[in-house]
Amino acid sequence: MKTTRYKLILITAALAAVILLPAFLFSGCRKEFSPALFTDTLEGVVPDADTHVRAASAGEPVIIYAPPEDVSGYRYGPSIMYYADGSADAWFSTNGYAGEWDWLTVKHSDSGFDFGGERVMLVPTPDSYDKFSCCDPGVIYSGGYYYCAYTSTIVSTNGGVNNNVFVARSKRPDGPFEKWTGSGWGGGDPVPIVYYDEHDLKYGAGEPSIVEVNDTLYVYYTWACPDGNFTKLSTAPAGANWPAELVDRGIVYEKNAQDSLDVAYLEDAGKFIAFATQNRFSENSGIAVLESEDGTAFYQTDFFATGLYQYCHNMGISRRPDGHIKLSDKLYIGYAFSNGESGNWGKWATAFQPVSLELYKGPVDEPDPSEKGILCDNYFWDREKLSRTIGISPTERIIEMYSEEDRRAVTICRLDSALAAEAVENPKKLRFYGYDKSLVNFRGAMAYTKGKTGETTVKVSYGGFETEFRLYVRKNFSEFQGAFTKTVEEFTPVCDRFELSAADQHFRQIRGLARFSDNTWAEVYNEGKMVDAKRFPVTYETADESVAVVNERGIIFPVSQGETTVKVTICGEKSFTVTVVVTGSAPDSVHP
Repeated sequence: MKTTRYKLILITAALAAVILLPAFLFSGCRKEFSPALFTDTLEGVVPDADTHVRAASAGEPVIIYAPPEDVSGYRYGPSIMYYADGSADAWFSTNGYAGEWDWLTVKHSDSGFDFGGERVMLVPTPDSYDKFSCCDPGVIYSGGYYYCAYTSTIVSTNGGVNNNVFVARSKRPDGPFEKWTGSGWGGGDPVPIVYYDEHDLKYGAGEPSIVEVNDTLYVYYTWACPDGNFTKLSTAPAGANWPAELVDRGIVYEKNAQDSLDVAYLEDAGKFIAFATQNRFSENSGIAVLESEDGTAFYQTDFFATGLYQYCHNMGISRRPDGHIKLSDKLYIGYAFSNGESGNWGKWATAFQPVSLELYKGPVDEPDPSEKGILCDNYFWDREKLSRTIGISPTERIIEMYSEEDRRAVTICRLDSALAAEAVENPKKLRFYGYDKSLVNFRGAMAYTKGKTGETTVKVSYGGFETEFRLYVRKNFSEFQGAFTKTVEEFTPVCDRFELSAADQHFRQIRGLARFSDNTWAEVYNEGKMVDAKRFPVTYETADESVAVVNERGIIFPVSQGETTVKVTICGEKSFTVTVVVTGSAPDSVHP
C-alpha cells in the first residue's frame, strides 16, 4: 500500500508539473526578452493614388483555439506581431473570471505560426475605470516597450456601451504590464487615453490599432455614436509619455459593413492599409482591405472570402513590431468564427490563415458579391486540450473587511484555457506581497487586520503566475450598507472643458463622477440603471443659452459661437461647473 501511495503521489506531482510547465517556460525563458527587430526597412517610398492592394488567402486555416461545446469561450480580435528571427507573439481577448467580462492573453510561436504556451497577460484593475474588462488588444513595440492599447468601460448595465480606450506597457510581451494613469505608468488607477464623451447609450471608443511611422504613433479606434460607426485617429510623437501628447485627428473612415480596422503600414507602397472582417457573423463574411495615402482618410480596395471560414469576425493581420509589413513577409490573418448556430454565441474558435498581398495599378477592383468562405460545422475542442494553466485569480477581486474583524481567508484559484477554476495545489506556496503592512498582514492565505482603516492593493504569485486584488478595511459594518440610505459624498466633473464646433453634429455629453457614502462610485448623467435617476437627479444650468443648450441627460446642443459655463448639480446639493466653447453657427434643427 505504501508503494502504491508513493507512486500516486509522484504521478500527481508530475501531472501538476506538466500543467504548470508551459507557464514556467513562457515566463522564464522570456524574462530578459529582447525582440529581434527588422533592419530592412524601406524608406522614402512615395504613395501612388493609382496603385492599390489586392489580397487573397494563401493556405488552409489552422484552428489555434476552440472552446469546449458546453461553455462559452473565445480568443477574438488578435493583435499579431512577428520578428526578424521568424518567431511571433499574438495577443487575444478571452472571457474573464470572477465577474469580469474580458481579459487579455498572449501566445508565443517560435516558428511564427504554431502558437502555444498561453498565459493571462492583462486583467482589469479592481474598482477603477477599467474594472469590468480588458479587451480588443492593439499592440506595438516602440522605444523598448510593448504598448498594449485596449477597450474597457465602467458601465455595467447597458450592454457594453460607453467604452473608452486605455493603454498599458511592458518590457516583455507577456508582462507584467503597467497601465497609463494620466501622468505616468503604474502606481495608480488607469485612466483612458481616449475618452468617449458623446451619447452614453452607444458603443463609444475602442478596438484600437497602433502604427508607428516616422517617429509618430498613429492610434486608430472605433468611434460608434448616434451619428454613425466611424474609425477615428489620434496621433502623438513616439516617446515614454506619448499618451499625454495624443491629439485627436478626427474621423478617417465611416464604416459600412466592416468590423473594426486593424491598420498596418505597407512599406512597398508607402501606404497605410487596413483589414477588417466584413458582413461579420454571417455566411457572407470575409475580409475587407482598405488603404490610405497618408493615414488620415481610408477607402476600400478589396474584399475576399475564398478559403476563409464563414461567420468570421474580429480579425487581425500579422505585423512587424512597429506595425509595418512588406510584401515579401510571410503574412497571415487571425479571426474568430463559429458555425452560425444561435446557441453557439460566445463559443467562438480562432483560426490563423496565410494571406498574400500584391500591388496593382489602375481602377480599384470590383469585389465579387457571390464569393463565400467555408462552413466549419464542428470546431469544438475536448476539455483535456484546454487543461493547461494560463493564470491565477482570486475568487473576489475586491475584498472588504472591518477594522475590528480579526481575519479572513483569501481563495486563489488556478485557471485553465477554458477559464475553469480549481483551487491551487499547494496554498502554502502562495506569496502575498506589495501591500500596506500597517493595514493588514498575511500568514498563508489568511488576511489579518491591524485595527486601522484604509485600502491597499495586494499582489499574489504562485507557480510562475501573478495576480492582484484590492483590499479595503472599513471602520464598521454600517459602511457596507447603503442600498437605501447612501448619500453623495463627492461630485466632480469627468471633463471640465468642452470645445466643439456648432456645425458638428457629434454632440458631447457632460458626465459627473459621484462617490457615495457606501464607498461605491459611478458616472452620473440621469441614467437610471447604474445610478437611480429618481433618487440622485442631476440638473444642468447653462449660463448663456444663446451659446449652447444642455438637455436633461447632459448632452450639449451648440447654438452659436461663444463661450459659456454649465453648472451641474446632483440632488440639489453638490455641484461643479464646466466650460463650453462653441465655434461657428449651428443649424436651427439641432436644438433639443
